[in-house]
Amino acid sequence: MSGLPPVTAPALAETLDALPGRLRKKVDDAVTRAAAWPVSTADGQVTVAVDESTTVTLVLTGGVVRTGADARCSCLLAPNCLHRVAVLALASVHDGVDDVPEPAGLPDPASPGPSDADAGSPTTVGAPVTRKGRRSGSPAGTPAGAAGGEAGAADATAGEAAAGEPGPDGSGPVALSPRQRDAADGLWRAGAAVLAAGTSGSGLVLRTALLRAVHEGRANGLHRAAAAGTRVAAGLQALREAQPQFRLAELTDDLRELLTVSHRLRAGDLPAEQSADLLGVARRGYDPQAGLRLYGLCTVPVVAESGYAGTATYVADRDGRLWTVTDVAPGGADRAARSGDTVVALGEAGLTHRELTRAGMIVSGGTASASGRLGAGKSVRAVRATGEAWTEPPLRALWEQPLDEQVARAFAALAEPVGDRAAGSDLVFLSVRLTGAATGDAVLAETADGAPVLLTVADDHPELPYRDNLRLLGTAPGLELLVVGRPDPGRRATVQALSIGLTPGAGDGLRLPQAWSGHADLGYDRLHRSQLMSGKPVAAVAARPPATGDPALQLLRRHLERVVSGGRAVHALADDQTRRLRRARLDLGAHLLGELAAAARFRPRDPFGRLTGDDAEGFTRAWLAAAVYEQHATSALTHATWLPRG
Repeated sequence: MSGLPPVTAPALAETLDALPGRLRKKVDDAVTRAAAWPVSTADGQVTVAVDESTTVTLVLTGGVVRTGADARCSCLLAPNCLHRVAVLALASVHDGVDDVPEPAGLPDPASPGPSDADAGSPTTVGAPVTRKGRRSGSPAGTPAGAAGGEAGAADATAGEAAAGEPGPDGSGPVALSPRQRDAADGLWRAGAAVLAAGTSGSGLVLRTALLRAVHEGRANGLHRAAAAGTRVAAGLQALREAQPQFRLAELTDDLRELLTVSHRLRAGDLPAEQSADLLGVARRGYDPQAGLRLYGLCTVPVVAESGYAGTATYVADRDGRLWTVTDVAPGGADRAARSGDTVVALGEAGLTHRELTRAGMIVSGGTASASGRLGAGKSVRAVRATGEAWTEPPLRALWEQPLDEQVARAFAALAEPVGDRAAGSDLVFLSVRLTGAATGDAVLAETADGAPVLLTVADDHPELPYRDNLRLLGTAPGLELLVVGRPDPGRRATVQALSIGLTPGAGDGLRLPQAWSGHADLGYDRLHRSQLMSGKPVAAVAARPPATGDPALQLLRRHLERVVSGGRAVHALADDQTRRLRRARLDLGAHLLGELAAAARFRPRDPFGRLTGDDAEGFTRAWLAAAVYEQHATSALTHATWLPRG
């Protein structure tokens, strides 16, 4: 069903609460039928025709359905009818960004709405994102991600989270109030209910309960946890609608983030110095910047799970520091595909994002966040300037940093919350020689030091040309390239390729249009077979894909994802495979997997054998402990084995 306005989470919850118990069992079927109901708009109202005699009318305030009373049905059972619930369930959920008050004590962020998206890392981002691929996270389970950086950051900018910034009053550490701890407990219980039921059992009732908890959390300043809850709800909706971009791995990581942050926030002994990082902020502070001379580096599409999309352009100043300029707003991959040609919202330079990536800009009166996101305000003045090739200063220095230092920096950035990462800190800059195609539209390559690298698709939305471009590059073994990419912390020596450029003195293996200034942004520029020079035939170098990770840890990961998919009941029937983990010397992992299996099977009963109340607290804690262990063990192992050892 298209044409429906956004709806607030409380409005959806209110209509669901009004349903009698006998109708709640039918709500998911009603939502499926409602997808075929026609929608029309007239006089500021939206009308949905259920049948010839029944209509649902939506009254809008500021373009949003804000209360349950704003959804009116003409049937005899109204207002306690399935029609209202079904219609509101199909609408997008209003994230409340415009309703969030400006934090006291922070400078004017120069309109830090979606156009100033935090795209320095979807994904996302964010997650993503973007997606879209597996995410990694901080010790607190922060969503980061090899693939979801831009998407996760777009989520942050959309007002969902900007983790790690000062508290709402800008003073840093804050003590949590009882209402905040109650809101955190609500988010924990909502996440635990989703985990226990699994995606197969998480229908509209559980998703609405989660959205209600998200709304309460955001209203009480729990922005980071609310962001994770929003992504979980979006993932459940994407699965229900069979959206091709749904990834169980991403939903697993988002659920881990939600449970980790909410669990720590509800603890009574949380140190005040840790609260700011866990709370996040609704809006990010932007500080004045001295005159900036910027040089375009690359432009990347942004597709976030929360329904925001756009583009992020990386630029460098004279000292080689990276900054980002973004354009993110409500939309999907189609908007991301178009937004590269939108004008950069900095002054009146008149440059589009795709033009800026190959040009330069002089900015005065600008503002930026501490992590390097440039803001667009009325005081900003910008004029177009010449750019520089990747092989010239200051951009050349990005590729001159030793690879081991780049990998260490990128992995450290991927372990931070998206809003904390310095712009571009999670990127690596490689000089590679292609050695052939691999399965899954990936390309095998090797660095100048002979280290194997796997170049993979950064975003698999069909509207974006990543996949087609990598397929074409896979047919050109021997081609030498400069690559801007983001490492995947879950797979050894795997990099999601964002942009490629020509290596000096590498010959004419690839001919790029002069207007591209020596590099191609794989998310926007479409390569053509005619650009591969036929010249002398180049023999492919025999190479194997880098190892994807430890098999025992992958086994643990599959168990965690199976719980998210099938719920507690499915895992209660799973085979005990702790012995395989012990043989791999992962004793802690084996212990945690055993605890998870025991918690899944433990169901207290009364003297008559009937199941008694079980809030799934022990099961959720056991799953979370195993998930956090798997996350850090995988990241540590991947980091340790990314480069060949002498």
